[in-house]
Order: sequence, then structure tokens, then C-alpha cells
Amino acid sequence: MKSILIPTVLENDTLQAIETAISHARGKSASIVLLTLTETPDALSAAEFLRKTRKPLTAAQSELLEECSLRVAASANCTLEVRNQYGITASLLRNLLDFLATDMVILSQSYKADKKKINSYFCKLISTCKKPILHLGSENACPEFNKALYIERNNTRIGLQELQQLVNVQFDFRIVSQASVAEEQNPEGFAPLVNEAIVKNGIDLLIETRKPKAVQRAPLVSDGYGLPVLSIHEEAARV
Repeated sequence: MKSILIPTVLENDTLQAIETAISHARGKSASIVLLTLTETPDALSAAEFLRKTRKPLTAAQSELLEECSLRVAASANCTLEVRNQYGITASLLRNLLDFLATDMVILSQSYKADKKKINSYFCKLISTCKKPILHLGSENACPEFNKALYIERNNTRIGLQELQQLVNVQFDFRIVSQASVAEEQNPEGFAPLVNEAIVKNGIDLLIETRKPKAVQRAPLVSDGYGLPVLSIHEEAARV
């Protein structure tokens, strides 16, 4: 069974993440987990802690969760779980991913843009894990994930064939095109070539690799193309 984690701030693009998770399941059994994070409040007693943490959902958020439940139920093969986590650390996140047997994490635009410290910290922590991370694109349509364009950094340690073998474990898409990018290269310089490859090859997914925490990198070069981006940790091939 696939297990897909979707951290959320309960904005409308959560529905896009749900539809993407259902599509990724490809008709097989899958557990979809919606995760909300809450800062741990300072409290001198259990009663004070409960008062500070009990924040009712708005009407819009309740309607969104209901719609998520309906769409997952309509899939017939997927189940939905809604979890709330108080506080987050690197060890807590590792334990949570292991407990849920997470295969993939889906990050929506609204979640990455949220200004709450705990959500920003989660995004930093999750980037160091070895799970595939799917960054949703700016387009609202649910992608098919048939043809991918590999944006390869010049110092990556994973070749095209090795990457295709790695993604074949969980995904059905094919990498049909490749663009090599130097770390110091200006994204505006290769954007026209990438856009041409996207149109010419019917690309519906971009894929790139990320390095361990100790190695700093520029932001995703593929953020500006509107398509979802699948980020693969380079050390995943060696697990």
C-alpha cells in the first residue's frame, strides 16, 4: 500500500494535492494523510494547554475537509486520515515518516508560502529526508505523470539511467528529455530551451535531485514553469 503525506494549511489547493495523490495511486490501495502542524504553546497546566490548542476550524476549512473526504471515498481504493501534530523536530519528523510508512510527500504552493514558523521549518526539515517530494505546480489541473523532463545539475551524483531505475520503483512515468544546468547558470538563459522541450515532448512533470543537508543549493531551477516538480534525494539511490 502506498502512503502519501500532505502537509496542509487547509487552503483550496489541498484538493489539488488530494487529486494528485489519488492519481499517483493508479488504482492501487493507498493511504493519504493530511497533516496540520500547530506550535506547542507555553502552558503551566494541562487545562491551559488545552485552552490554547483548541482552535475550531472555520466554516471554509470544514467544507474543504469534507470535500477531501468525498473525493477520497469516491476513489474506492484510497483512505484518508487527518492528523494534527503539535510541534516538530527532525527526530519527530523521522519517526512520523517511519510510523506512516511514507512513500511520498506532496507540498502545495499555499503550504510553502505560509508564513508560520512551524510550517517553514517543516519545509526545511522535509528537504533533508530521503523520501520523494512532489512540489505542486501553479496550474490547478491534476497532472497525468506520463512524461518527465530531468533537469540535471552539473555536480549531481545520479545519472539518467540510475534515476529512471530509481523512480521506476514508485512511479510509472518515463524520463523522455534532459536538460543540464550549471550551478552558476542564470535560469533566464536556459528557460527558453526548457520551455521548448516541455512543449515538444508533451512534458507534464519536471524532475530534479537534491543533495544532503550539508550541501547548500540554489532554489529549484524549475519553479517558474508552472509544472509539478518531483525532487529526489541523491542518497535515496544508495539506501
